[in-house]
Amino acid sequence: MLGFAIVDRQPAADATAVWLTSRTGSTSVNNTNAVVISHGDLDYDKKVRALTADRSVVLTTGTIAPVSFSHAVHVDAFDDLIKRTAIHQDRICEAISDYNSRNRKDLVIPSFLPAPVLIPPQGDEPQYRALAVANYVAQAWAAWLFTDEQRHRRTVAPKTGESPWVMPVELNGPTIAVLPAEFVDRVQPEPVG
Repeated sequence: MLGFAIVDRQPAADATAVWLTSRTGSTSVNNTNAVVISHGDLDYDKKVRALTADRSVVLTTGTIAPVSFSHAVHVDAFDDLIKRTAIHQDRICEAISDYNSRNRKDLVIPSFLPAPVLIPPQGDEPQYRALAVANYVAQAWAAWLFTDEQRHRRTVAPKTGESPWVMPVELNGPTIAVLPAEFVDRVQPEPVG
C-alpha cells in the first residue's frame, strides 16, 4: 500500500479533490500530492483511479464516491486507529513498568504524540475538506508509527543484542508495524488497473 487517498466529492460541488498521504520515513507521514478534478473533465474517472490505485481510499464526511471503490472507508474509521494506538501505548508503558519492577531498573516511560483531532476545514470547498481529513489521517498514522517505534526500540538489548529485552514476547517484533494488523484489514488498498 502506497498510503491513503483522501477523496472529497459533495453532491452540490462541481469538482472532486484528492489528497495523497504517504509514509515519508520510518515514522514520518506527510501529504504528498493534491489534485482537484473538475466533474466535466473528460478523463475524470481515469484521473480518480490513477490517484487512488494501490492506496486506501478515505471518504470525507458527506462524500459520494466518484467511482466505485472496492474498499473505501469513511474518515470515522480513523477513530479506531486512534483507540488502537492508545491501547498499544498503554501496553508498552505497562511492559516498561513491569520490566523496571522485575529488574530494579529505572527505564524512562516514553512520551507519546498527542491524540489527533479532526479540525474543521478552512473553507467549504473540496480541497479544504479533503485537506482537513488528510491532516487528520497523517497525524493518526504518524502517532501509530511513533508509538510502535517506541515498542521496537525496546525489543533488543543495546549492549548484548539479546531479544526479547524490555518488551514481552507478544510485543517483541523485528520491525515497526505500518499499521495495527486489525486496522490493516479495514483499510485495504484499491486494486491497480
